[in-house]
Amino acid sequence: MTMQADVSRASLAVPRFVAKNRMLLALVMVPVICAFAVSLKLGVPFEVNMLSWMFSLLGAIIPAFLIVLMLARFAHLAIVVRPKRPALVMMTDVKRVFFDTDRMITGTVSLMLFIVFFSAFSYLKFAIPFINPFSWDVTFAEWDRALHFGVDPYQMVMGSIGTPTATTVVNAFYHGWLFLVYFGVLAACYTKVDRAKAYTYLVAFVLTWFIGGNVLATLLSSAGPVYYEALGFGSTFTPLLDTLNEFNQVSPVWALNVHEMLWEGYVADGRARGISAMPSMHVASSALLMFYAYSWKRWAGHLMAVFFIVIMIGSVMLAWHYAIDGYLGFVIAIICWKIARLLVARDAAT
Repeated sequence: MTMQADVSRASLAVPRFVAKNRMLLALVMVPVICAFAVSLKLGVPFEVNMLSWMFSLLGAIIPAFLIVLMLARFAHLAIVVRPKRPALVMMTDVKRVFFDTDRMITGTVSLMLFIVFFSAFSYLKFAIPFINPFSWDVTFAEWDRALHFGVDPYQMVMGSIGTPTATTVVNAFYHGWLFLVYFGVLAACYTKVDRAKAYTYLVAFVLTWFIGGNVLATLLSSAGPVYYEALGFGSTFTPLLDTLNEFNQVSPVWALNVHEMLWEGYVADGRARGISAMPSMHVASSALLMFYAYSWKRWAGHLMAVFFIVIMIGSVMLAWHYAIDGYLGFVIAIICWKIARLLVARDAAT
């Protein structure tokens, strides 16, 4: 009877997911349709090999995600709850989660949906210079300088905390951003605690990345300070890159390798594609994580606020962005979060 009940629940889980997540499904379909439309116009196939890359990436991230959750839960049991046998309680929790058919199917379908979304997003980001060649960099650099009292923001950052060690630490946070982004998506997909907040985060995520990272990034096509000179805009940011290379001789600056990898992809179809500066999706997505964390626990929000600030600093320090890229990214995140809250509330009321 138990097996038949599990099969019955599994057969109903996907239709139930579609019914409950129709808004998220509709939102994800927008960039997918746009990707196919752009591919027809450009004559460049909307390649599905991004899906295999995403599965490979998730194959590495999901185990790490589960290990972190299990360690955190065990630490909470051992330090806060203090049962007589924390390991036994831990195993009971694990069984309760992984044998929850509805949670597993709903979470997995949600995750697959986001893999499709990321694939469409990545293709549209790759297409930016084909649709609208980089042309805003000089304007953004001038606005940046004007907004910061005639000084390039990177000079302010490097003048205050610009040391080899500090740069390495900031770079480590910047690289850790990818793990946290996927961590947030995975947590929101699989959690059963306050689904409205999790659903709000997922909807806001799609809105922010598509509107900011695809639509506005195409309209405001720019490459960022790191490629300023290579694109023929001048040597304004050469001192910053020279400093980063000098720091790299003392303490590792991994961003330099990524700079080169993305440029190879841009000029010669190398290992990576998708240069885009305005707005900063690192900042926008970190802001969303902060909002989501605050909606859960204040202490978690405080932690993500620190992370958000470091990412904002790193976006300038590591030559990826003009400061205003981050400012706009933050504004977009706020707007999309508010829109998502309204959409989820209205959807729940229908």
